[in-house]
Amino acid sequence: MTPSASNRRPSAIDALGEAVSHMREKLFPFSFVGWITLGFVSLLESCGSGGGTSGMQNRVGSPGSIEDPTRAVESIFAWIAEHMILFVTVLMVVMLLSLLFMWLRSRTIFVYIDDVASGRFDLVRPWNQHGAHADSFFILSLVVQGASFILIVLILGLGGFFALWAKAHDWPLATILLGALPIVFLFVLALVVAGVVNMVLRDFVAPLQISRNVGAREAGGVFLSMLAASPGLLIGYALLKFLVGIVVGIVVLIGSCLTCCIGALPLINQTLFQPIYYAERAWSLKLLAQMGEDVFSAVMPPSGSPASRFHEDAPTEPIDLSQIDPDPAP
Repeated sequence: MTPSASNRRPSAIDALGEAVSHMREKLFPFSFVGWITLGFVSLLESCGSGGGTSGMQNRVGSPGSIEDPTRAVESIFAWIAEHMILFVTVLMVVMLLSLLFMWLRSRTIFVYIDDVASGRFDLVRPWNQHGAHADSFFILSLVVQGASFILIVLILGLGGFFALWAKAHDWPLATILLGALPIVFLFVLALVVAGVVNMVLRDFVAPLQISRNVGAREAGGVFLSMLAASPGLLIGYALLKFLVGIVVGIVVLIGSCLTCCIGALPLINQTLFQPIYYAERAWSLKLLAQMGEDVFSAVMPPSGSPASRFHEDAPTEPIDLSQIDPDPAP
């Protein structure tokens, strides 16, 4: 597909406004079945997307958690040595489940893009239609996330080695914590880079696969070319999305509390706050459309197809059956 030229300057803020307008047009009037379908799709799309911050708040800052970090590292290594078979088994199960969730996420990313761009509430059709693209995306995601995982493990291993080495040389606790700051910085930087790369894959590489009808590697090359041509635009989009994400997180948290935490249940959350997730998904698609990569046209049914006639030629006004002649003359 040849990208069309845009007559205006691309803007992440304008794209956000267009995404909100698109959401209002496609999600309203309310369709219960449609919102449930989109909620289920967006729930599957969020599987395997990272996170991992839940459950950490109970451990960080608890009494004695930093009293002797080297003792904690030693106890972890000792437990692994004593339960090696259990540790390897659990690790293999976690890896297999991670692969399954990554594959499901790769599929539903394209389903959600198709549904948002076309305004439909389908699951099976886009699942099958974009299967080849999703499989290519899964392989690229596996390579990228695997590299990120290895890098994070190496940084954690470096931190553990440093803690044991510092204890062997009788370093005081304050010195150990001060010496660990560069390792903590590297760890946080690795998490940020992994998050940004994951965002790029979902927000740009996958849509470019649809608009260009290419594999994930080729779409990644197209994105790098776009980044080189408009670095300020795409970096500004990432920063703005981070800020909007904070506001959205606060809104979702308040909404979940107002519903007595019922809104925090996964499927209910994705359905109840579907307008937010829908607009967020449409945001990068609108930005790409401004840059000449129109995903919306790529997923619309061909003119004259049954799906096209259903969407375009369906009557919008009630039909007066009394005007129909039940026995037309031959």
